Amino acid sequence: MDLLARREHGVTELSRKLKIKGFDSEMVDEAIEGLLRDNLVSDQRFCESMINSRLNRGNGPVKVRYELRNKGVAEHIVDSVMDELHPDWQLSLISLIKKKYAGQLSGAPAERVKQVKFLASRGFPHDMIYSVIKDAEFD
Repeated sequence: MDLLARREHGVTELSRKLKIKGFDSEMVDEAIEGLLRDNLVSDQRFCESMINSRLNRGNGPVKVRYELRNKGVAEHIVDSVMDELHPDWQLSLISLIKKKYAGQLSGAPAERVKQVKFLASRGFPHDMIYSVIKDAEFD
């Protein structure tokens, strides 16, 4: 319960954490079943929370999906939550460009490559990056 009081956890993530702390696997499974029954742990809520958190941090959809997959959230849950929340990744990308580059992307090819690599490393797909760079005004 102490872990759940701090933030949402996914079922797999919570199970891993408890097993690492040395709890017996059977006890962990029973505890998680009880938490699921009482709706105290939910992959759906965890996914919503993580998407919103990462969106606000300036992470893109590729990175968010990767993190959720690593936390053990099923792909169909991620897809349904993404469809339900419909986060504005382009707005997040534009905000990141404004913050990181003060809205001024370099025209020099070598510098532009560095900027695109940075944005891609934050989890934004290349087609979205090029579209925003080409079409958006950052003022």
